[in-house]
Amino acid sequence: MKAIEQVPKTALDVFRLLPEGTLCEVIDNVLYMSPALKYHHQDLLFLLARRIEANLEITSRGKVIISPFDVYFDDLLSAVQPHILVLLNENKHLLKADGYIHGAPDLIIEVLSSDKKRDKVKKKSLYERAGVKEYFVVDPDTREITGWVLKGNLYEQQNTDTGVFKSLLLSLEFTF
Repeated sequence: MKAIEQVPKTALDVFRLLPEGTLCEVIDNVLYMSPALKYHHQDLLFLLARRIEANLEITSRGKVIISPFDVYFDDLLSAVQPHILVLLNENKHLLKADGYIHGAPDLIIEVLSSDKKRDKVKKKSLYERAGVKEYFVVDPDTREITGWVLKGNLYEQQNTDTGVFKSLLLSLEFTF
């Protein structure tokens, strides 16, 4: 357990005091706890990550990172654990010496769980403000996937499909 050097002033300060591996996120200075994820959720998460990673290995454009892994948006008083993120080579400087990303990954995928509103509304808004270039939400039950691409400072819906991942950023399409 970390020693408290000073009294935490924000939810992000509290988040930094939690033990490593705690399933918790901070969005706009509000803490959100999450239960462990169910099998069908994790199975889909790994399937998507493997397919994207295979493409990135061939193209040598970047890396895939899966949750739990902290991404800090310090200026927005937020820290999240996206299910899947892509960090392209030109942004590898966002991976800091503390072992976490500080800033906007290039692409994020959230596999929906019990709190769908958090992924579809709160995280979408956060990722848009932070500058994440592409954002996807996937329903593990129906495999419906909706993607948004950042145009200027706003997300524009790029597609909604069932069982088909399409990324303009990665020039990648596959069925799942």
